[in-house]
Amino acid sequence: MTHTPFANQVVWITGASRGIGAELAKTFAAQGARLILSAPQSEQAGLDTTVAMCQSLNVKGGTYRIEAFDLTSSEEVELAYGRIQSSGWEVDVLVHNAGITHRSMALETSLDVHRKIMAVNYFGPLQLTKLVAPDMIRRGRGSIVAVASVLGLIATPHRSAYIAAKHAMHGFFEALRTETMDQGLHVMLAYPGFVNTDISMHALTAQGGTHGKRDPGQSKAMPPQRVAQAIVDGLTQRQTRLLIAGKEGWLVLLQRLAPSLVTRIVRRVATT
Repeated sequence: MTHTPFANQVVWITGASRGIGAELAKTFAAQGARLILSAPQSEQAGLDTTVAMCQSLNVKGGTYRIEAFDLTSSEEVELAYGRIQSSGWEVDVLVHNAGITHRSMALETSLDVHRKIMAVNYFGPLQLTKLVAPDMIRRGRGSIVAVASVLGLIATPHRSAYIAAKHAMHGFFEALRTETMDQGLHVMLAYPGFVNTDISMHALTAQGGTHGKRDPGQSKAMPPQRVAQAIVDGLTQRQTRLLIAGKEGWLVLLQRLAPSLVTRIVRRVATT
């Protein structure tokens, strides 16, 4: 097999049971990486499917480990990390891809929904980073990828809790980079725009129910394969910030020049 940057490297991907996470697993697997694939226990079937897709690539040397745990549980996060340590697998790349969103007005969204979204999208990745990063620094190498969102840079209606969590992720990992960039730790923030996944189907309602609907135009959004390949390429190039978006990417640039105009534009964004 031709040498690739991630051959035999241990890559830990959260949210690997579907969508961008599953595509990331396939993309890393094609390079001969050793994968740790995580999602909640309730998504075991999806993790099994991801492993099967990776194995179907028939890449020499690829090995796969499923580590199912709940990111909202501090205890489960610690236990999962402990099992990885005991296994002897040293993590070279940690990809914080797991995420959950909602569809509800800001003042109507319950605090429980805010707390759950912050737990999955921010506090879970924060805790896992605090466990894994010291080992990377001790070895003088390692990469952490935070899959944020264009909505971690701007804001649209009906996603206040998700946006708050992604802004928090943006702030923490930017700060982490400034503190550790001279210690061998590479931190990359990825900002995907609208992606054709089922994330809106699993979104929460104001009181924590399941939204169960696809957003308008979701099927025309960019494919998750494009996002996964861009992230792997960005890691290879050791980029620090990666905007992966279509037309919505212009809003990020416009935000710097005319934030009031962006506010008027996003108010017209169609949401279900």
